[in-house]
Amino acid sequence: MQPLLQPLRIPAGWLVQYNNGLYEIDPNPELVPEADGWWIFKEDMLTLWHERHNRLLDVGWYPEGNLEEGHYGLVMYEGDFTGELLYEFKTRDRTVLVAEIERLLWEVSCT
Repeated sequence: MQPLLQPLRIPAGWLVQYNNGLYEIDPNPELVPEADGWWIFKEDMLTLWHERHNRLLDVGWYPEGNLEEGHYGLVMYEGDFTGELLYEFKTRDRTVLVAEIERLLWEVSCT
């Protein structure tokens, strides 16, 4: 069964550049068959861009496919991946991750 993408509240001004993997499923080895962990919990999940504020937000799972020891990683850069790293966040909890994504999106949009 294909999991659903995680719903997000995205304020105006953000462009979804990549959305292929932030699913509405928790990183629980009991819920995710071992054979599926590598494509559900991968390094490239979500990338958002705000042109006016020149911000890139990226989300992935590190290390890819490792549900036992891995975590979500969220980073925000000025410009692109070669720009200044402005913020970094790690968690294993999907709901905490979603709250942090939405908080950052709103914070950037309102500045």
